[in-house]
Amino acid sequence: MRRSLSTLILALSFSLGACGHADTGDSYPASSAPAQPFGSGSSALPAAPAVGSAGATGNDAGPTDPAYLLAPGDSVTVNVYDEPDMSASQRLDVDGHLRLPLIGDVKVGGKSVREAEDQLEKLYTDRQLLKNPLVSIAVSNYALREVSVLGAVRSPGNFQFPKETTSMDIVDLITRVGGFLPTAKSDAVNVVRKTADGKERVTTVDVERMITKRRQGDAERRDFPIYPGDRIWIPERLF
Repeated sequence: MRRSLSTLILALSFSLGACGHADTGDSYPASSAPAQPFGSGSSALPAAPAVGSAGATGNDAGPTDPAYLLAPGDSVTVNVYDEPDMSASQRLDVDGHLRLPLIGDVKVGGKSVREAEDQLEKLYTDRQLLKNPLVSIAVSNYALREVSVLGAVRSPGNFQFPKETTSMDIVDLITRVGGFLPTAKSDAVNVVRKTADGKERVTTVDVERMITKRRQGDAERRDFPIYPGDRIWIPERLF
């Protein structure tokens, strides 16, 4: 009785947090993939590392994946070959801008490392600052990226994405927080996501079906990406 009461209170709190400006008409799988932001005991996933075991930040300025998308809060080192006075180390501001010598403010947030390098090289050339510039960008410290996972999972709480990761499939995320509890309603997982206009949209995801398709080796399986800032609520089945 106490467990049922506490579960009801948790569910009510989660619902109130999303109801202010929430659009609650979606369910997944659906005919199209979800927009990017701004189950039963028999389907319990195998245990995995506890929440946050893979750190989201890193202090090494080693080689960065050229396909990595730069984000506000990332600390980067910008090097211009044979031009040490034009090199800089700084953090992207909240809008994804860098302020670099001679060229000023440049928005690189949302671009891949390679795209940002090409953009800077073009700016140096177009402004006749350098003839054949060679720019390299390395991320020295990744911005904190996390989501909250609450409800009927083995390790509820905040989960930090591994560095260089900007999204994660919901099945992989559930696995990393230890899997569902036997009482989880895994066919009705709620994902709350803030849209570009500041409202919150709730999507109900049938994770149970997604797990089943993976086990069957279904070639047409579809993923549901989770992004930093999302809130995931796994309700319990009512007996």
